Amino acid sequence: MLYARCPGDCSKCPYRNLPLVYRIASRRRGESLGINLYPGRKVCSFDCLYCFRGPTAVKTLSPFDPGYPAPGDLERALELALGDSAGVRSIDFSGNGEPTLHPRLAELARVVRAAAERHGLAASVGVFTNSSTLGERRVVEALRLFDHVEAKLDTADPAKFEALNRPAAGLKLGQVVESLKRFRREYGGTLAVQVMLVDAGPLSNASPEDAEALASALSGVEPDEVHVYTVYRPPWAGGVSKPERDRFEEFARVLERSGFRVKAYYE
Repeated sequence: MLYARCPGDCSKCPYRNLPLVYRIASRRRGESLGINLYPGRKVCSFDCLYCFRGPTAVKTLSPFDPGYPAPGDLERALELALGDSAGVRSIDFSGNGEPTLHPRLAELARVVRAAAERHGLAASVGVFTNSSTLGERRVVEALRLFDHVEAKLDTADPAKFEALNRPAAGLKLGQVVESLKRFRREYGGTLAVQVMLVDAGPLSNASPEDAEALASALSGVEPDEVHVYTVYRPPWAGGVSKPERDRFEEFARVLERSGFRVKAYYE
């Protein structure tokens, strides 16, 4: 499927991660076109407990190209989507997995830029990443083509990182944090760090102590913004829920007191 409008209710979606390009009302990026480089199969270096897209089918840290979409496929999908682009503020690579695993990310980003220019659409081009590949030169060079990078860091606790994000074998939290720091020094666009707060039985990353540890880790990253949010679409794993609002808000306040520009999204 080349293009579809998101119906808004993921539990009733008839498309189920199949569209290559989709239109969505994003809480963080406004009216957006999403680019899904792994339609129909979740390819990711994480298998997060809270992900609403289901368990990861291909869990890898290595570049992965399933052959579709090719640049021509993306061009055709964008022609459909950009005919329906009134009000669109951003075009973001996100979708069904980790877009930076795609070895042709830079080429596909140029396809998006060219299509937007042809249609006279002055939209911010962004990417949502789980930060696992930011230590790779290929990825850093590709991300220079983007106006906005939304990079995940849910916790500064290595044990919670393993339990919550369930990374591919060999990936350690310290590597992710150090890669974020180096990336910030090289990247001139807007860098937002996104933090998902959840409770999962005895596991939680939403305490004030968690916030203080995260603030310490982020002090070396210096993001332009920190986006704190929680589950609002049903996670694939059972027993995952929102923390209470007061704990959520206190987490955000700790980050604000640490000097970060914070945007919090509870609903």
